[in-house]
Amino acid sequence: MKKQYLVKPVVWKKMCLSLLVANYLFFSGGSALAAAKDQGETFTLDSVVVTAQRSETRDLNTPASVTVISAAELKETGALSVFDALEHTVGFNSISYGPAGTDYGMSSSRTIIRGLEKGVLVLVNGSPINLLNYNGSNGIPLEAVEKVEIIKGAGSTLYGAEALAGVVNIITKKPGNSGQTTVGISGGNYNRNWSVSSEFGKSAIYLKREYIGDVDRTSRYNITTNDKKDKTKDNKAVQPYGLDKGTKDSFYFTTQLSDELNFNWSYTDLQSNRPRYNADGSNYIRYKYDDVRNNFNLSYDDKNNNFKSVLSFNKRHAFADKYTYKDKSWGISERYDMYGINWDNQKTWQLRDDRDTLIAGVTLAQEHYNGLLNSTAVNYNNALRNSFAVYGAYTYSVTPKFSTTLGLRENVIDDYATRKNVFLPQIQTLYKINEHTSWYTNIGKAFEMPALNQYFTKQNTDFNKIKPQQGWTYETGIKVIDNNQSFKAAVYHMNIKDQFIWRKNPDNTDYMDNADFKNTGVELEYEKILNANWKYNLGFSYSNPKNTENGPWEQCNSRIQTTAGITYNQAKWLTNLNFLFLGDREESYYRINGQISDVPDRVQLNATIRYQPERNQSVVLNLYNILDRDNSVNKYENLDLPFNWVLSYNYTF
Repeated sequence: MKKQYLVKPVVWKKMCLSLLVANYLFFSGGSALAAAKDQGETFTLDSVVVTAQRSETRDLNTPASVTVISAAELKETGALSVFDALEHTVGFNSISYGPAGTDYGMSSSRTIIRGLEKGVLVLVNGSPINLLNYNGSNGIPLEAVEKVEIIKGAGSTLYGAEALAGVVNIITKKPGNSGQTTVGISGGNYNRNWSVSSEFGKSAIYLKREYIGDVDRTSRYNITTNDKKDKTKDNKAVQPYGLDKGTKDSFYFTTQLSDELNFNWSYTDLQSNRPRYNADGSNYIRYKYDDVRNNFNLSYDDKNNNFKSVLSFNKRHAFADKYTYKDKSWGISERYDMYGINWDNQKTWQLRDDRDTLIAGVTLAQEHYNGLLNSTAVNYNNALRNSFAVYGAYTYSVTPKFSTTLGLRENVIDDYATRKNVFLPQIQTLYKINEHTSWYTNIGKAFEMPALNQYFTKQNTDFNKIKPQQGWTYETGIKVIDNNQSFKAAVYHMNIKDQFIWRKNPDNTDYMDNADFKNTGVELEYEKILNANWKYNLGFSYSNPKNTENGPWEQCNSRIQTTAGITYNQAKWLTNLNFLFLGDREESYYRINGQISDVPDRVQLNATIRYQPERNQSVVLNLYNILDRDNSVNKYENLDLPFNWVLSYNYTF
């Protein structure tokens, strides 16, 4: 099937690249004057981080690999979602079954750190939103995000299960009592939306409706299933998926009930339609998905007494029906109801004349699952998992330049299948070489329980056969940060026992099993603010992720990642160009044209052009996949959108 465009891609690419070049050349002439004018201004890249140590520290004083994406940077890169923004972070890649991280029922997109597919804990304002081990980040409108903090490395000591490879904390905006209202509208060749946000008193509300366009295919043609046991054998051809029109409604509300107490509520309802096409282009099955999420968060922060308490409730209802054109009938594809409750209480003490810090806390959590996998499966009700944990971290200043942190966590997990006690230690060191340079080490153990629903998919319901995945991460790195540049380098080794993998029953249904995982890698990041007009960033990582899914150690994710971005900002104009490359990738799950092959390199070039004629108005043109490549985003050969654009207008009053 041919792609449908309003304007041919080659014409669009020439127009867009010409516009970008003209914009740079026309406005860069004033950069030297602007730089001289603004020489007295102070820039800083040493961000304040709250996630890594559960208390406010500067990046330079944090003994972990840290990345902070501010609200301004989210706008600069033209990200459509938090998921989009994370993909351009060094050490990250993703599994995405739809555009911009769109989920299709429990074919959920997820964020991956350092090659470990299930091992990233996503938080919203410090509260976990993972359910069934899926870490989707699509529940928060991008307009409501203040910043995103990313901590790479084992994080289970402070945050519990699922933080094997790292933690992502989405921190939302607090109402500023401005009384402003912003309305926005956008349109493009695949998507369009409208939005309204308003602040009133100590509260704020964000509303957004997105209209998802149809795409003729979101997976590759000419792929056949690959029998892992006999790689000389081809099974039947796999027809490509597409995407029909759909909608996504987002609602976010926040209110400051007192100086210490804040309440947040986010709601999304994603309705999507996914046809599966025959080789001749006709669709023979159509899946209709409805995915509703609610997240409630009540946080109490008493800064005078250094006490924090967060209570959250996270619920997701996802179901799908499928229409078979051959039988002319609808049937149930899947039903999932799940929720999670988390209550975390934390106290901080400053000791030895504020040279040392002690953090201690208690966490109570419950996860619930209720699902119907298909029309013939048993309906499993009231599957519960309860967990209780006590944790602590003591930072001891050995000298004014050298400190060490010891973290401990005892976790008790109790569900209908098993009861486990897990002890998790972590040790970190930080040496301040000078005012702008620090060297850290970070060694920790982390773990993750199998998803609740996975117990039901075993052939003989052997509850004890699926083991928790757990293991150690060893990391050391150096940070050099001053007012206008930042350089970070990290070397790490991960050794995870019993990684979660997927296998097939004789009846072709999927079930979860265990393998081993290891990865050794290096990450380099550099960011430079040249002057008030120009800044750029470069990133590179090389790693060697392997697992034993098929017996011997084999590559299981991409080895090479390169990121680059440049931003020009002057007066009323802003232009950003960013680049992503994933290379030396793993073997495709399918055969391509009957041959065993690796997943092709992923090359993505995006751009943003923003014009702000007045303080209360802005016009933004976002360009995605400018090179119009058929980029496979995972080993299952799901594809990025073709070249696409979005033109937006926002007005504030």
